[in-house]
Amino acid sequence: MEEGMSDFCFRGENVGGNRVSATGTKCGRWNPTTEQAKVLTQLFSSGLRTPSTDQIQKISNQLSFYGKIESKNVFYWFQNHKARERQKRRKVDKDVIRTENSISMNFFTQSKCHNLFSNAKHNTTCLVVDLMCNLICFF
Repeated sequence: MEEGMSDFCFRGENVGGNRVSATGTKCGRWNPTTEQAKVLTQLFSSGLRTPSTDQIQKISNQLSFYGKIESKNVFYWFQNHKARERQKRRKVDKDVIRTENSISMNFFTQSKCHNLFSNAKHNTTCLVVDLMCNLICFF
């Protein structure tokens, strides 16, 4: 850790890519400036997922214009961003599966209700089956 950087930062503001505590000491965690985050996001969106060591060095050199940044910050930013994208994709996939299962279950239940109703005789049993089907199919 660099001299003047503390392990923890409780309150403060972001100055040039570094969090500064209320006492004015630098905090140990790097936070990208708005411009740095924008450039990194654009690079990621353009298809750059795992930059080489040379690419990381060039990116960090260019981004240093917008605030303090090291090569390791760029490396970890891409690693973390890729992991978050994977998590989002998995969540969307799970939601799609749940929706498909729900649609399949509704179709199965409605078909079953229709079969029960059409096979029932037109008497009291028919009314009970109809009420049950409406409760199962629509709730």
